[in-house]
Amino acid sequence: MTSSAMAEGAFFGNYELERELGQGGMGTVYLARDTGLDRKVALKILRTDLSDDSSFAQKFLEEVEVTASLAHPNIIRVYALGEQEGRPYLVMEHLDQPSLEQKMEASGKIPEREVLEIGIGIASALLFANEETGLIHRDIKPGNILFGQGNTPKLADFGLAAGARSALGQQDEIWGTPYYVSPERLNRGEEDIRSDIYSLGATLYHALAGRAPFEAGTAEEVACRHLMDRPPALRSLCPEAQEQTVFTLDRCLQKMPEQRWADYGDLIQHLQDARRRVKG
Repeated sequence: MTSSAMAEGAFFGNYELERELGQGGMGTVYLARDTGLDRKVALKILRTDLSDDSSFAQKFLEEVEVTASLAHPNIIRVYALGEQEGRPYLVMEHLDQPSLEQKMEASGKIPEREVLEIGIGIASALLFANEETGLIHRDIKPGNILFGQGNTPKLADFGLAAGARSALGQQDEIWGTPYYVSPERLNRGEEDIRSDIYSLGATLYHALAGRAPFEAGTAEEVACRHLMDRPPALRSLCPEAQEQTVFTLDRCLQKMPEQRWADYGDLIQHLQDARRRVKG
């Protein structure tokens, strides 16, 4: 990964950088202060090697501009996007609570009711975004699920993975270990909303079970298991899980897209039904 670290206190556009929040496949995210509105924001600066590809940078900005119009309680807001010294950046809502990934690292398993509420919120975000823009997310994972006031789940990086794929001419680069990636994406096949449903199912399975559906020593082995194996029975890892929860997530994780939930409405309905059945 090619990246140029920015010093704390440096300015990028109208934003004063305070500290680095993390690095991902697309670039580096900083906590910054919007000097015009005097508020904290998350500033994502595109990797230098991607910035140097003018075709990528242009298409990236075009894709993100579409998603910046999305206003939904379960989607991280994109406030602005721009370019400085040839490096595209976007300015996003900053949330100071741990991500789902960080919660899972700290707690292991997440309570069933909370997992189902996360699933309902993120599926609602995906439904809204697909209806508004026709885009799919392509990078649903615990690290992209953040939390706002009242523990409201919010989906981050909407459009970035889609923008990367379209801008790079379908060169579908998968960063890190593909714990949540659909079989059709691994096979470089056609993707639609059912691919995101698979990734959401894998994420919720991991949160509930305390481990990903497929684990192995290398990324290649994990990918092969997505293509060939069935995940361990959820009840073997989480014996107290409700039958409706097990049924709903199992259908999300079917190998063939046509065997998964066909639309978000059905998925949300079954997640809500499962939540009603959770005691306590």
